[in-house]
Formats: sequence, C-alpha cells, structure tokens
Amino acid sequence: MLSVMLRATLLVGLGGFLGANLRYWLGGWIAQKIGLLFPIETMLINISGSFLLGLFMTLALHYTWSPEWRQAIAVGFIGSFTTYSTYEYESLRLLQEGLWLKAGINLFGSLLLGLIAVILGVALGRWLIGGAEL
Repeated sequence: MLSVMLRATLLVGLGGFLGANLRYWLGGWIAQKIGLLFPIETMLINISGSFLLGLFMTLALHYTWSPEWRQAIAVGFIGSFTTYSTYEYESLRLLQEGLWLKAGINLFGSLLLGLIAVILGVALGRWLIGGAEL
C-alpha cells in the first residue's frame, strides 16, 4: 500500500499533468482564434483559474472533501492550469517592447478580473451549498 504522502504526491502530479495540458491546449486554441497581439490567453486562463479555485475550495471545504483530493485539484490541476509566471514574463516583454498600455492592461486587468473571478467562484460555491458561510 502506498504511503499517504506518496499517494498525495502522485495525485498532485496527475492533477498537474492534466492542468498543464489543459492550459497548453486551451492557450493554443485561444491564440489561434484571437491572435497573439496581446497575451489574452494567459489573462483568460488566470481569470478562469481564479474562478475555478474560488468555486472548488468553497465546495471542498463545505463538503469536507479529503485533503489529498483537495490538493490534487487545487494545487495540482488548478495550480498548473493558471499561469502566473507566464503572466509576469509576458508583462515584462510588453514593457521591454515599450507597449506600456498593453502591459498595464495585462498586469492590472489580470489582477482585478482575477480577484472578481475568485469572488464570483466563492459566491457560486456558496449558492450551490445553500448560502452556507465558511
């Protein structure tokens, strides 16, 4: 039988594999549909990941899902799906290219919309569980 730590590590790794690949596929699809004039795919993935994390953690804590599955989904899947380091790098590249407005939209748009998304995710999670407070 696997130790608890090894099992949790494998579950986080599996979640990370799935989340990273979803990010890769979705980012490519968005870039193909919208174009690469602005790193919108990173921004959209960060915002949707914020929403998913808010929703998931609200439900997971309310229903007391197992800690190893919470970690597999929150740390592994959603953590590898969101793209904070890419967001920072792309923002730096925009600044280096003198594209100050695009850099500002990327930096502050992701921050503000990501916060709004996590608030909406928590609100939806609370609504789904009947308005329960955490």
